[in-house]
Amino acid sequence: MKKILIMLLTILMGESAFSQCVIKAELKDVVGDTAYVQIAKPDLSGIEKTDTIKVQKGKFTIQNTDSKMRIVTCNVKTSDGNKRMTMYLVPGEKGIVKGTTEQNIWDGTQFYKDYQDLENVTNPIHEKMNEVGKSFHSQVEKGANADSLKKIIDPIYNGLREELNKAKMNFITSHPNSGAGVTLLLGLKDAEKALDIMSSIVTSDSKYAPVINYVKMQIERKKKHEAALKKVAEGKLAPDFTLKSIDGSDLSLSSLRGKYLILDFWGSWCIWCIKGFPELKKYYEKYSDRLEILGVDCSDTEEKWKAAVEKHELKWKHVFNPKDSDLTEKYAISGFPTKIVIDPEGKIVKTVVGEDPDFYKFLDELFK
Repeated sequence: MKKILIMLLTILMGESAFSQCVIKAELKDVVGDTAYVQIAKPDLSGIEKTDTIKVQKGKFTIQNTDSKMRIVTCNVKTSDGNKRMTMYLVPGEKGIVKGTTEQNIWDGTQFYKDYQDLENVTNPIHEKMNEVGKSFHSQVEKGANADSLKKIIDPIYNGLREELNKAKMNFITSHPNSGAGVTLLLGLKDAEKALDIMSSIVTSDSKYAPVINYVKMQIERKKKHEAALKKVAEGKLAPDFTLKSIDGSDLSLSSLRGKYLILDFWGSWCIWCIKGFPELKKYYEKYSDRLEILGVDCSDTEEKWKAAVEKHELKWKHVFNPKDSDLTEKYAISGFPTKIVIDPEGKIVKTVVGEDPDFYKFLDELFK
C-alpha cells in the first residue's frame, strides 16, 4: 500500500512539474514597481484574467500551471514611457528574458531557445518595417502628400511583408517540431501549409491547442469568406433575404427590383457610417427617381438602430439584421460601411468598403 501511495505521489508531482511554466524577466529599462499582466482566454476571444506582479529593479516572474499554452500581455513602466510585451507561457517550459522591453534575449528550456532563434530571423525585418512606417509619418507631418507617398511606400512595405512571411515559413520548415513555430501562425499568410509542416505538434491534445485551434478556425472562416465573395461578385444575382423593416413588417430584397438599389451595411456604432450619411442623403435626393437605398443595420440593438435612423433623418428604407443572422457572411462583409450597388434586375454592379469619394463619382457616371 505504501508503495502504491509513493507511486501516485510521484505521478502527481510529475504532472505538476510538467504543467508548471515560469518566465523570469530582467529588464534594465523597467522603472516601475508593478507589472500589469493580462492572460488571454484559451480560445483567444478576449482577456480571461488581469493581474499585477511585483517588480524589483526590473526583475519579475510570471508563473502558470495550465496544461495548455497561454498568451500573456505584460505592461510595464519604463524610462521611456509605458511598454507592452507579448509572452508565451508554455507547460513544462522555463524562460528567461534579459535586456530591455524592446531589445531582449530569450533563454531557458528548448521552447525559449527556439523562440530566440526565430526572433533573430524576424526582428531585423520588423525593424525595417518600423523604419518605413516612421519615414512615412515623418514626411506627411512635414507636408508631403500622403496619397502620392503611399504609392512609393506601399510597394516597399509590401515587399518587406513578403520577406517576413518567407522568413517565418523558413523557420517553421527548419523547426517542424518546435512549439516556438506556433507563435508565428497568427496572421501568417501560409498558415494552412505551416500546420501541415508541424503536423507532429498540432494534434487535438497538443499543449499548443489554443493557438492551433484559433488558427484553424480562421482558416475555415477565410475559406467561407472567399467562397461567399465569388457568389457576390459583380454580375452575380444578389442573394435574396427577408428582414424586419423599421415598422415591423417583413421586407425582402427582391421586392425592391425595378430601380437601382444601394444596399448599405451599417451600424449606429460605426463612426464612418455616420460620417458618410450627409453625402449619401444628398445622392439619394439627387437620383431619387432611379435610385433606392436599403439600410441594413448590423451588430446593434433595435432601440439604437431606430434612434439612429430618426436622429440622422434617414428617409430611405431600413431593415434590422439580428446578431444570429448569417447575412453578413453571405455577402462577405469585411468592414463597415459596405455599400453594394444592385441593378434593376437584381444583379450586383459594384461593392465599396468604407467611405470613398470615388463611390459617388461612380454614381454620377452610372446615372449620366
